[in-house]
Amino acid sequence: MGERPSSGDGDDSGDADLRAQVAQLMAERAVLDTLYRYGHSIDYGLEEEWLDCFAAGGAFDVRYRVGAKPSRRFEGHDDLGGFIAAHSRAPHRWHKHLLFEPVVTVDGDRATARSYFARLDAGDDGAPFVRAFGRYLDQLVRDPDGRWRFVERIAEVEAVAMNPADDA
Repeated sequence: MGERPSSGDGDDSGDADLRAQVAQLMAERAVLDTLYRYGHSIDYGLEEEWLDCFAAGGAFDVRYRVGAKPSRRFEGHDDLGGFIAAHSRAPHRWHKHLLFEPVVTVDGDRATARSYFARLDAGDDGAPFVRAFGRYLDQLVRDPDGRWRFVERIAEVEAVAMNPADDA
């Protein structure tokens, strides 16, 4: 595939605009890759892949609504590593972290994302249920290797359910 021919009038601003738009779209898509990679890796215990979603010194802040659980913050790879090592995973506990309606804004090598989430779990009786829902507030940075990583991920957990089989 060849390059588009120039208009011949010396004005390449259209080409520069197109290149800038494509670069912006590619950056937004790369940010989405990190958002999606987070869910896939946490559900299946892919600890190194999950940790690679965070920048060096990155933080994960879990904030519960009043009356739920105490909030928790994990900072740096050692602290984050302890979190993911203790997190439930397949095949011992089946769940899916789902991401909805991400709004991504890229500004150079920094980005923000706001999105909704839901966690679906399989109950002890095998029936699926919504374990939690809320929203993520993310700050990301493009590292020198080109990957986008969380500087900070805030999970605002707005509702949490226990295993319905426990109520039986």
